[in-house]
Formats: sequence, C-alpha cells, structure tokens
Amino acid sequence: MGASGSWLEAHLMARAALTADVPKMIGSCITAEEVVAVIASQPERCLLIAVDSIAPDHGEALVAELGGLPTPPLVLLLVASTEWLQPGQFPFGQVDGLLRIESFGSGCLIGALEAIALGQRYEDPALPWILQERAQAHSPGLKLTPREQETLAEIGRGLTNRQIAGRLGIAESTARDYTNNLLGKLGVRNRTQLVGAAIERGLLRVQGSLTQP
Repeated sequence: MGASGSWLEAHLMARAALTADVPKMIGSCITAEEVVAVIASQPERCLLIAVDSIAPDHGEALVAELGGLPTPPLVLLLVASTEWLQPGQFPFGQVDGLLRIESFGSGCLIGALEAIALGQRYEDPALPWILQERAQAHSPGLKLTPREQETLAEIGRGLTNRQIAGRLGIAESTARDYTNNLLGKLGVRNRTQLVGAAIERGLLRVQGSLTQP
C-alpha cells in the first residue's frame, strides 16, 4: 500500500505498482485517516510505503496509531528531505524501513524491501554521515578524525579499549588514546557521559536505532 500527502505522488505510486504488476496492491492514500481506515480493514499484515509528506508531523502519529492495530503493517518511510530528522527521535527505530527518496537510484529501495521481507530493520546507509556532518557544521569547533569517529561508534556499542583495538586492528594503548581524545573534545569525564554527549550532538545514534541491512 502506498501513501503520500501529494495527490500526484500517490497517483504515481499506484501507477508504478500496476505497471510492475505488484501482487495484492491495496491502493494509495493521500491522508493519514485514509491509511488507517484501509489498513484496519485488511485481514492480513501488509506493507505500507509512505512518503513523509503524508502528515505535518511526517507520519509520527500515524505510525503510532498503526502500531496499535490488531494487525499492524510493516512501514517503509520515504524521506523527501532530511532537514527534520533528529538522532534518537522519530522515525529512527520506530519504522521498519527508512529511506531517502534520492537514494532510489542507488538500489537502496530494493535493499530495503529485501531486508524488510527478512524481518530486518533497514535504514538508508547515507543517513549517519548526513546527520554527523550536520552536527559538526553546527559545532564548528568540534572535529573528529575518522579513527575517533570509529572509536566513538564502538564505545557506543559498549566495547572496552581492548575490544575496540581488536575490532579496529590497532594497539590497546592507541584505542585508549583515541578514547581520551574524545573525552577531552566533548568535555566529559567518563564513557557514559561521552555517549550521552555524543548523542546530544548528533555524533552517535541511540543503540538499536541503526541496523545494517
């Protein structure tokens, strides 16, 4: 099932499904209310492909309402603009697939659909870099080296310096140096504070919000 706040987009989604001979295409809606009504009437679980223009809140209330249905759908949210996205907030971790519309040509749409079919959550692989670049642009005095970025990601997963060294192929003392550099740059005293500060600045995602396909 398709959904978009734009009548033209909704029409094109329906036409594309018909052209591709997609089996069991339910339809395409242009309001959140229509989406809920149609999906609630379906006896089987379906896949909703929705553009973030479906509602002023980009579909947050819609996704929450659909989650409360007896048979909630799988949701692939298509993002026309990433400007409204914030780390740790909707839709990260709350939809089954998150994909920028401009990523279509890269084959990500197929990857997203395949991942969802396997029961895996999929997020556009370009999003972490986009959010990180935005965060650094808003904090021009804070610059992390590629190795510091990798170390920060591993700290966010709860790894020790020894484990980080093993994963990155570096000495444990070097991993410790990177960790100390990060503590200094973010002005914190321990790893817990480091993770919290990194999430607030958009340098690190909340655990579980990013799942690789």
